[in-house]
Amino acid sequence: MNDYTKGILTGASLILCFFMFVSAKRQGVGEFLGAITVTSVTIVDENANIVGLLSSDIHGGALLALSRPKRDDISVLLTVDERAGGYIHIRNADGKETAYLGSGGGSGGGILNTFSTDGKETVYLGTGEGGGGFVRTYNKFEAMTGYFGTNKDNDGMVGLSNRYGDPGWSETGKK
Repeated sequence: MNDYTKGILTGASLILCFFMFVSAKRQGVGEFLGAITVTSVTIVDENANIVGLLSSDIHGGALLALSRPKRDDISVLLTVDERAGGYIHIRNADGKETAYLGSGGGSGGGILNTFSTDGKETVYLGTGEGGGGFVRTYNKFEAMTGYFGTNKDNDGMVGLSNRYGDPGWSETGKK
C-alpha cells in the first residue's frame, strides 16, 4: 500500500473520530438515565463488605436487606411477597429482633411487635380474627400482663394478668 492511501485512510479515520466525539452526548449529573433492569443490586462499603441487597426473593416478591459492615446478620429487612404480604424486621447490634411491622398471618390485618434487648416480646399491636384491633403487653418473662382491645362481640375489652400471665381483672364496655 502506498503512502498516499495510508494518508487518506488516516485522515478519514481522524475526521470520523472528530465527528464521533463532537456528536456524543455527555451524561451530566442530575440527568435522567431512563429505565434500568437488573435482577439484584448489591451494596458494598469501601472495604467490599456487603451492607445492602435489593433483590427478588424465593416467593416471587422483593426484598431489601441492610446490614452493618463486617457482620453477617441483617439489621433491617423489608420484604413483600404473595404468601406473607409486606413486612419489616429490625434487629439491634446483637442481632436480636427488636421490632416487626407487617401483615398479620391468619387475621389478614397489620401487626406491630416490639421486643426487649434480649429478644423477648414486649408489645403486640394487631388486628384480631374478627377484624377488631388490640394491644397485648408482656413482662420480661414473656407472660401477658395486659390486654386492651375488641372482643368477639365487637365490644371494648380490657384485662390485666399477674406476673405469671394468669387472668386477674377484666372488664368489657358492654352495659
